[in-house]
Amino acid sequence: MKILKKYRIMILTFVLFFSLLSARFYSISKNNISQQKESLEKALKRGILQCYALEGRYPDTLHHLLDNYGIVYNQNLFEVKYEAIASNIMPNVTVIEKK
Repeated sequence: MKILKKYRIMILTFVLFFSLLSARFYSISKNNISQQKESLEKALKRGILQCYALEGRYPDTLHHLLDNYGIVYNQNLFEVKYEAIASNIMPNVTVIEKK
């Protein structure tokens, strides 16, 4: 019991330090995921425009875009909603972070 009283401040400091450290790592992780999402959105748009420039039409499916234009993403982390309207109208693309 005397040992606990003696080291109480050190233990509390230790717990506080690791709590702050884990909160910082969580913040960095969330920021990294946000940057990955933004990068994926840009890559998809670039691939869609590249397809239109090379083939004269927008890709009709997400698979066509992924297979032919080198876009790779973590499917466990993100879901991509791809809605092609017509071959001459840019498709709607939405990137959703999975929880």
